[in-house]
Amino acid sequence: MDVKSIAPCGVICDLCLGFQREKNTCAGCNRTGSKLNHCKVCSITMCPEKKGNSRRLCISCSRFPCKRIKDLDKRYTTKYGESPIQNLRAISRIGMASFVKKQGIKWKCPECGHLLCVHRDVCLNCGAKNKHFPKLKKK
Repeated sequence: MDVKSIAPCGVICDLCLGFQREKNTCAGCNRTGSKLNHCKVCSITMCPEKKGNSRRLCISCSRFPCKRIKDLDKRYTTKYGESPIQNLRAISRIGMASFVKKQGIKWKCPECGHLLCVHRDVCLNCGAKNKHFPKLKKK
């Protein structure tokens, strides 16, 4: 993981299923290469408040957290147990390099050492349980 791992919205691209899977991978928001369609047309990355700088972190915006970020945060917090808003606040507080280092340690699979996927309850490499994945209530 490196500083290019952090999307403008606070999502950690390296933890995304699209980044980690073997076919039709996504390079991530801040890297050159192929991107998933929803990443190519992302309303947060293309936000007019960024004034053409699609890599600018949303926390630097005077409208932070806007409705787009709040909606994304609600979805990620509920479904995946990860908060893009809290990620951005942590970056603001401790700096990008420190945040990336801490997240690299936090999301390392305890069994095989690969990065866990925020979208899956088990490690994509070895099948070990992802302790960060929320236990959702059954309906």
